[in-house]
Amino acid sequence: MKLFCFVLLLCIASGLSAPAQTVPVGPNFVLLVVPEKDTVETSTSTYRLSASTAPGSTVTVNGKSYKVYPSGAFCGKLILVVGENPFFITSTDPAGVAVAKSFVINRSKPIEATPVDTLRIEDIMMQPYQDMWLTEGDILEVQFKGTPGGKASFMNGIPMKERPMTQGRGVAGIYRATYRVKSTDTLLSQPIVFRLEGRDSTVTKSTYALVSFKSRQLPLVGITKGERPYLNTGLGEDRLGGHKFSIINPGIRLKITGKVGNMYRVELAENHTVWIEDSYVDLQPEGTFLPKSLTGDMNVSPGEKADVVSLSLNDKLPYSSMQQVNPSRIIVDVFGATSNTNWITQQLTTKEIKDVYYNQVESDVFRLTIELKHKQIWGYEIGYDGTTLKIKVRPQPENLKLKELAFAIDAGHGGENRGALGSTGVLEKNITFAVVTHLREILEKKGARVILTRPDDTNPRMTDRFMRAYTGGADMLISVHANSIGLTTDPALTKGSGTFYKHIAYRPLSQFILQEVLKTGLDTLGNVGSFNFSLNGPTEFPTALVETAFLSNPEDEMKLMDDEFRKELAERIVDGIEEFLDYCEE
Repeated sequence: MKLFCFVLLLCIASGLSAPAQTVPVGPNFVLLVVPEKDTVETSTSTYRLSASTAPGSTVTVNGKSYKVYPSGAFCGKLILVVGENPFFITSTDPAGVAVAKSFVINRSKPIEATPVDTLRIEDIMMQPYQDMWLTEGDILEVQFKGTPGGKASFMNGIPMKERPMTQGRGVAGIYRATYRVKSTDTLLSQPIVFRLEGRDSTVTKSTYALVSFKSRQLPLVGITKGERPYLNTGLGEDRLGGHKFSIINPGIRLKITGKVGNMYRVELAENHTVWIEDSYVDLQPEGTFLPKSLTGDMNVSPGEKADVVSLSLNDKLPYSSMQQVNPSRIIVDVFGATSNTNWITQQLTTKEIKDVYYNQVESDVFRLTIELKHKQIWGYEIGYDGTTLKIKVRPQPENLKLKELAFAIDAGHGGENRGALGSTGVLEKNITFAVVTHLREILEKKGARVILTRPDDTNPRMTDRFMRAYTGGADMLISVHANSIGLTTDPALTKGSGTFYKHIAYRPLSQFILQEVLKTGLDTLGNVGSFNFSLNGPTEFPTALVETAFLSNPEDEMKLMDDEFRKELAERIVDGIEEFLDYCEE
């Protein structure tokens, strides 16, 4: 058992990994990495091919020759027609031994108009497609696809118009309408019923989504719960989730004014609406007083580890923060608060806070501005002690040497979350762990204290990764990843390294790291800001995400598979951190 564990750890540390599919035994083989299955479905006109074979072999795909890299990788972009697309890979090694691999990509038909010889309403493109709560003045948008040329209506006769083909994805028979909710509307958890009339017949169909008009019940009060609940700016989604407006505390009272799917709509102030997942909220009984407060005493004082701004309130209200640079400031907006503060008591012994002042920027938005003594913001956290809002501002460390600091290092992915795939089957989770292992060794040799957010081949939640850094007393957090393109472009065309940040004050850290990493000879992807990655979100300490290189690109993949190159990457990241520390000392 001990021998097995040693071998497993050795494989992880060296970046070795089990391929996405089992490599056939023999002098020649074809390993198909993307597509990941022998038969896949897509609606796109192109699809990525990433695969590998025995180095030195020649490869054709449907008779077309492909470049084989020294690692054995080959890749490209496949062009698809509607319907079945069979592909045949043939690899011939230097000894003349040929092996083959076949796969099929089925491209679905684009949306077509409903045939005119039948009268029907289809499920596809039907809106609303999520349950929702609406109140007086809200707009309900409805849509369905059906037989062109009909007379359409919804909700007992409200007319709908068939849109021109230019507004309906080039498809006829798209009917749309909007409706403004009235205070007298009483729909409660009911579907929207559509009606389509033809020359000789009529059809009806109901949405799967249930709609409630809750003018008499809304607004409601919700209280936040769970670990690090957060507010979203809107209902948009991508691979990083919706855009996060603010991370807040449990126990904060929110004004709930509607719901779409599993997202409550929150009215922070008269002109500010955000959204929060229902799993983060406990609804309170009807009649619960809405969140609001007058502000009271305000104090600025030094603490053992941070300067503290205290604002007295009589309710736990939601808030957001932003950063400014040149000069460095922290801006905190408290929603639902109205100023009744007539002075601020500021101690002269604060280490980081230079000045604090406030403005009533809107009738229900109270803004705190905190000016700092140093150009670099080193972190802050916002929370409540009872109903007193406290903003704890970390001072710049007195000694900006590696040996005096603690670094949280995050190896991206892990466990069942393997991350990106290289053409040879190498896994991102193993590459990142190998780079982080070198990072740890280099930092510890220089006397730094290191906190690993993922010390083994597991996949901790992002909240757990952050908490390991926070409770471990980290002075900064570096998350290491390997990049990949999507499924519709050519892997050979995109490569290079990039660094990512969310908060503007933490950009310098990411810039210095990128400048050093590019000295390895990697191409540049660039420095990316406002990045919505979970570990870029904390304000408690500077953070940076390093996308070392594109694992989907065969040339970058070969570099990332080289442990000496991974060690050089780690050295350059440390060099970038030291450049950042020198910048802070200037």
